[in-house]
Amino acid sequence: MIVGLDEAVGMVRDGDTVAIGGAVLSRKPIAAVAALARSGRRDLELVTFAGSVDVELLLGAGALRAVRSSYVGLGPHGPAPRFVEAVATGTVEDLEESEWMLLGRLRAAAAGMPFIVTRAAMGSDLVQARGLREVSDPYSGQRFLALPALHPDVAIVHAWKSDPRGNIQAPWPPDHLADVDLLLARAARRVIVTVERLVESEDVDASARDTVLYPFEVDAVVVAKNGAAPTAFPPLYGLDPPELAALTKHDPRREAAGGKAAR
Repeated sequence: MIVGLDEAVGMVRDGDTVAIGGAVLSRKPIAAVAALARSGRRDLELVTFAGSVDVELLLGAGALRAVRSSYVGLGPHGPAPRFVEAVATGTVEDLEESEWMLLGRLRAAAAGMPFIVTRAAMGSDLVQARGLREVSDPYSGQRFLALPALHPDVAIVHAWKSDPRGNIQAPWPPDHLADVDLLLARAARRVIVTVERLVESEDVDASARDTVLYPFEVDAVVVAKNGAAPTAFPPLYGLDPPELAALTKHDPRREAAGGKAAR
């Protein structure tokens, strides 16, 4: 259950669909993403609710064939330069989905359902672009979009602490956006969690309300202090703008020569 970073990312295979937790510049599992970038994996589809440094690092490593997200950018720090260039040149497929579409598909997978119905996005270009189909309510006859369940092969999220059994805890009160991480984990076939701290099981038992994932839902736990940096991990630490700038600086000549952004 408790493993090193390299062993954990070894669970990712070429061609996998990999879900990365966090949202924009908060709670991104950067230590694990950097290890994945170093691993030499190729042809990955990245799923992320709102991508940023994770997308940039894996693009810099040449690991991605596609990105499925509702947003990719650096928030107030501007666009994600590698992603913008990769989409413009066609080197990565931009599988944009609305927030509700992405969340709905993950909810269906987490619930063990083949699809979930919605009225959202009906009439939008995304319906045809993603090949979505309509279904009829057997009771009222109303028409709905059927969003197919999305099952990532691997999910990687960053959390506060774990015990040796794999009980994962988050700070209280919970961050509502962290619920997306739980959806990613529960929708995925394999789950890697990096944590700030490893604690005794007695500590977890004494603060049971903080537990958000349980051992049967987790395949590997990695202790990675400051594992979300340079993104923020509230309330433990904030964003590190200078390191963010260094990590996401796009130098095509350096990358073409073999230099990778992941460190």
